[in-house]
Amino acid sequence: MTIDRLRDVVTGAVPNAIMPLFWQKGGPVEVVREEMERIGDAGIGAVILEARPHPEFLGDGWWRDVDAVLEIARRRGMKVWFFDDDTFPTGHAGGAVEDAPARLRRRFLTERHTDAVGPARGASFIVDRRKFWGPEAAQDPGQLLRVVAYERAEDSGELIGDGVDLTGRIVDGVLHWDVPDGWWRVFFLSVSGDGGSEPHARHIDYLDAASTQLLIDSVYERIHARYADEFGSTIAGFFSDEPGLYNDPDTFDFGSQLGKPVPLSWNDEVAARLDARLGADAGLQLPLLWSPAGGREREVRYAYMDVVTALYSENFGRRLGDWCRAHGVEYIGHVIEDNGAHARLGPGAGHYFRAMAGQDLAGVDIIGGQVVPGFSRGPFGNLTGAADGEFFHFGLAKLASSAGHLDPLKRGRSLCETIGAYGWYAGLRLFTWLTDHLLVRGVTHVVPHAFSPAPFPDLDCPPHFYAHGNNPQYPYQAELSAYTNRLSHLLQGGTHVAPFAVLYHADAEWLGDAMPSERPLRLLMEAQLDADIVPADALPAAAVDGTRLTIGVEQYDALIVPGSAYLPAHVARELLRLDDAGAPVVFVGSVPEVSGAGVEATALKVRFRPVSQKRFVDSVSAMTDRAVRLDRAAPSLRVLRRDLGEADVLMLVNESVRDTVRTTATVPRAGEVVAVDGFTGRLTAVPSASDGRATRVGIDLAPGTAVVLVAGAPAAWDGLPVAPAVERGTAAPIEPAWSVAIATAGEAAFTPWRELSGLRPLSDPDLLPRFAGTARYTATFGAEPDGLPHALDLGAVFELAAVRLNGVDLGRRIAPPYVFEVPEGVLGTTNTLQIDVTNTLAKAQPDFFSAFAQQEPSGLLGPVTIAPLLPVGRDAAERGAA
Repeated sequence: MTIDRLRDVVTGAVPNAIMPLFWQKGGPVEVVREEMERIGDAGIGAVILEARPHPEFLGDGWWRDVDAVLEIARRRGMKVWFFDDDTFPTGHAGGAVEDAPARLRRRFLTERHTDAVGPARGASFIVDRRKFWGPEAAQDPGQLLRVVAYERAEDSGELIGDGVDLTGRIVDGVLHWDVPDGWWRVFFLSVSGDGGSEPHARHIDYLDAASTQLLIDSVYERIHARYADEFGSTIAGFFSDEPGLYNDPDTFDFGSQLGKPVPLSWNDEVAARLDARLGADAGLQLPLLWSPAGGREREVRYAYMDVVTALYSENFGRRLGDWCRAHGVEYIGHVIEDNGAHARLGPGAGHYFRAMAGQDLAGVDIIGGQVVPGFSRGPFGNLTGAADGEFFHFGLAKLASSAGHLDPLKRGRSLCETIGAYGWYAGLRLFTWLTDHLLVRGVTHVVPHAFSPAPFPDLDCPPHFYAHGNNPQYPYQAELSAYTNRLSHLLQGGTHVAPFAVLYHADAEWLGDAMPSERPLRLLMEAQLDADIVPADALPAAAVDGTRLTIGVEQYDALIVPGSAYLPAHVARELLRLDDAGAPVVFVGSVPEVSGAGVEATALKVRFRPVSQKRFVDSVSAMTDRAVRLDRAAPSLRVLRRDLGEADVLMLVNESVRDTVRTTATVPRAGEVVAVDGFTGRLTAVPSASDGRATRVGIDLAPGTAVVLVAGAPAAWDGLPVAPAVERGTAAPIEPAWSVAIATAGEAAFTPWRELSGLRPLSDPDLLPRFAGTARYTATFGAEPDGLPHALDLGAVFELAAVRLNGVDLGRRIAPPYVFEVPEGVLGTTNTLQIDVTNTLAKAQPDFFSAFAQQEPSGLLGPVTIAPLLPVGRDAAERGAA
């Protein structure tokens, strides 16, 4: 298996792992054709067609544009996916909801309440209370479902005792009730089509199969009717973007949990299932969805979340996925995951893994500056306000890759929509960093956001990768495509090796305070201990072999349970079962109470003792012999390991923006080591030392750089060209006067600008602060030829570099390290060096989104050095691994 994958990487014969959003906005079809051709030229093998919006969606103009895209895709061997609605996010059903019967539209359970004090004989209450100001004055009051009174605490408002049904006491719109002694709260519960997020008011009811059928009939079936013969060949499937409950009027409140005074998603099936869960008096308990009741609200809220997320999974995600597979295509996409929304109401779908259950790849997205190098802890400002760095860096991508690993339907595959709405400041350098960020966390496919055929400059969520030829970085796009495709293919081989499973925190959070899954994930990943997030739904199928936990094809050495106030009884039961079978179960921070009756209510606290966050890593590290170990701590180093049979493939990424990682790694696999260059497919021997059980290899990674290693039996790369190991000799500085010429995107020739006696940012205010394009640095320098190959190191570059030395093309680099190999015989006594440096469009196009980011300088900053490359002998190999 290893040799086949490596041969593919060396030859470049790898499958496509990139499917960018290709926006369809109408306009000349020739522009659509041009953009599609440029996508193919960039080494990209698939697109997702998104109406954003298209003025003739599913009309003549739409079919004309899609026909053009499909013709080019067929000719170039590309795949086409369809964004599955006429507008973002998925759920509008191409407008079908607007004419649909009321029973197929979104409905909400709403509450209003009136506080009362008794005793008060002959009291009455107006049932229908409408607002009298603003646009909500005409809001539909809905259908009254129940009127329930609860005694309440005078000081806190907490509900006391059982609810009293007052529904039958209404006469001509007035409730008549003799208020008993004490303080009381009267709840008026109604079901209405109004409420929720206004931008999503005309969306389907994701909890209703018949409502989802509106989307299938209006979009899926119509596309199939026209292109049925291409389903499963050129047409790959459908993509859903950010469907969700959207019950909160505050559309993007990522912390919308039960207890907040907002409408709640509702339909007849939700009511029926709650009746089955809570008993005949379920209606009397509904006020507890909003109001505390001495802890009794926990079971009601858990039941509601459990029911709603199950219905979303059954009636939306699984239904669309089943339709796609029945028609020979796949179903992909993502929900809103931001800052924990994946486990909540509001824009979320309530439970990430249930939402992904029908999809063939698990998906997430990174847009709007959500993942930024250097901000992996605490909050940081971005487009949406305050982003949770810990979640976005340690939780987000792991949600997708974990679902891909655990769900057989996904066959290990996951995707991330990425870099959209970052702004023009985000170029291929950052995109490479984000790609490494995803790959090392196990994500296999990338959805770049976006290619836009709209007239330049399109203000809609840049960057745009071609932009009618105005993006100066477009000629380098194929470099990242080749890198992504090679490493995606290699890193999907064999078996994922993750020593630990971390329990998904949704069930615990539905009951009360809970540590998010990303907290122990961060602690593990900073110690190079890989892990998957495992939902409680997967635990009943988990088996234990000795002390190892097996779920599907994944094996874990321990199950990590984030601390929380409560766990549901059925989850506690599974944890006790696994512990009884011999699998280590580790609670971080606290051991929760168990919500519900039964032996589990006390067994957890009797059986387990929590491990503090401070001692957590040391405690669990000894539980595995399958991790990569470092001689020196490196919290910024991320590691992915896959067992390919005769060898391991490892990806190591230094995510620090400041610190170099220099250490020795011990890989639990005997053998030798080669490095894989994802940009070129080249294999290079790496100094290492093996004791027959493990292999030690030196790691030297500058900030923001990555390395991919294959460690094991040399048979894994037998017959493939492997360059010998070399090490740099003493570096000599190159400090000439530089002649600089400039060209913007699309210009055929460079215009001489000026000479620089030293290197400094071209974006300095007295130089070229508004320049966006390519600066050509030319210089001559002397050297003493020694017949050896050399390494030309450009130092700091912002941000793409192409180099020619004495007329010889040394290649291109789109991300650090900006090091170029100079072949033997190229270096002369007098040398001419040409370095083309391309920045982003942000200097010339200071867009809205880029204003949220720290801007980088432009140009070549150096220092530029050249050093001989010396063969590494046996003794050097031992030193490198020591």
